[in-house]
Amino acid sequence: MRSFWRKGRVWRSCALVALVLAASTSAQAELCAIDDVPAATLLLPYFETEFERPGGVTTLFEINNASASATLAHVVVWSDLSVPVLDFTVYLTGFDVVAINMRDILNGILPVTASDGQDPTDTISPQGPLSQDINFASCNGFLPFPVPALNAAQIAHVRASLTGQLSPVFGACAGLDYGDGIARGYVTVDTVRECSLEFPSDPGYFAPGGAGIATNQNVLWGNYYYVEPEQNFAQSETLVHLEADAGINQLFGGRTFYGRYVLAGEDNREPLPNEFAARYIANVGFDGGTDLIVWREALEVDTDGFNCAVGAPAWFPLNQEFVIAFDEQEDAADICIPGGDIVSPPTGTAQTCFPAEAQRIPVAGTNPIGDDVATPFESGWLWMDLTYISAAAPGLEPQAWVTTVMSAEGRYSVAMDAVHLNNLCALPPTPG
Repeated sequence: MRSFWRKGRVWRSCALVALVLAASTSAQAELCAIDDVPAATLLLPYFETEFERPGGVTTLFEINNASASATLAHVVVWSDLSVPVLDFTVYLTGFDVVAINMRDILNGILPVTASDGQDPTDTISPQGPLSQDINFASCNGFLPFPVPALNAAQIAHVRASLTGQLSPVFGACAGLDYGDGIARGYVTVDTVRECSLEFPSDPGYFAPGGAGIATNQNVLWGNYYYVEPEQNFAQSETLVHLEADAGINQLFGGRTFYGRYVLAGEDNREPLPNEFAARYIANVGFDGGTDLIVWREALEVDTDGFNCAVGAPAWFPLNQEFVIAFDEQEDAADICIPGGDIVSPPTGTAQTCFPAEAQRIPVAGTNPIGDDVATPFESGWLWMDLTYISAAAPGLEPQAWVTTVMSAEGRYSVAMDAVHLNNLCALPPTPG
């Protein structure tokens, strides 16, 4: 009996390995569905971090490897006006997970990882029984990061860029100045074949068929968390997962996630939608109200910052096609309408409710960077079309992403992605 049990255990272990390996290679879904499956690019649509207050708000996110094969992930921190501020690479063994606190980054501490060539004794990135651990020679001199990884000048650059101050590196500003010392922006994570300091906007980062620095490996997944210990609040959602496929640029007319930076959609990433349905509640059930996390695509590229005296790049602020508020009895009212009202009763002709690339905006509250999202109802849902016309790319549809976060009684909170109502992959090819 004992011998039989051992054989059974071996059989079950082999079956488990086969099942796990099969799952890691077959978790594909329909392209352009923007579903939660392993992907080549992850998007953290918005972060906020009080880097000088340990009990203040911060944002955490995780990068997971869904494959048994080891991989590299390239992390880019962008300002809320889409200026790339910092980039670095992390190594993941098979089925690995790397957790990152944005407060650590703002204090100069980057996640410490290393491939087998830089970590032959597996003391930094240990290898599990089902995991591959290989050498990436390109990471020599890049990984592992020292602690702290950033020097004082680099820390000053990152903090200034993400709080709307003059960056000593850019000699310019990169983000909005809220005046509250909170760093804001968004993060992208791409699968890559080598360690590098290239940004997605740099030549050679992408190449047709995933042959550039970035690859088309759909193996990454992850989550993010807004945490504020002093207020006993935490909210979480799944990172936005963007699959890659070599045929996306041919199938869908070149509209891709990084399409504003590359020619003919050679990044091969599926695009995000720009029309959404989002729930809002501001009553006794959720007396803390509803905030909208809104990421948008400014089609005009500005990677070097802007004159601080001007206060924002030329494309700012972004407007939108419309936002219509419904209550729970299906009454409707226009809000954030740039050209006039299309339903009654009107509540104004505000144009710039979501003017930046990454922002957290209260519903029925004071908007710190644009026009108020002033609904006449205390609960219902929003129909949001975040399309706008860009002089720089008049034939191109801008992308967006919306998440709702709600809080109540100083004790409860929840986050959920809005429902997307369209699909930019379904559009005809853009002119030219």
